[in-house]
Amino acid sequence: MSSRRVLLPRSAPAASGVSFRGVAALLDLLEERSVECHSIMVPRHGHVAAEGWWAPYSAGRPRLLYSLTKSFTSIAVGLAIDDGLLSLDDRVVEVRSQSARL
Repeated sequence: MSSRRVLLPRSAPAASGVSFRGVAALLDLLEERSVECHSIMVPRHGHVAAEGWWAPYSAGRPRLLYSLTKSFTSIAVGLAIDDGLLSLDDRVVEVRSQSARL
């Protein structure tokens, strides 16, 4: 059995302390201001309290993220440090060399 933790478990908004009415008000405001969204995710206390997609987008549809990948990379590094897989003193060239041997 794997000891890996589940990332981003889902919960009802109220269970995470998120107001369903607040989420609905945000969605109404986005529509009122003609903000074009592809998707939305509301994380709270380690859980996804609300999420959704606007057609034709979906959870499984790949998208171009451009500079947002830097944010995802920094989160991944933080999680790897938290899991003891990396440290702040590790050199990228050494980590890359080790992974290439795996």
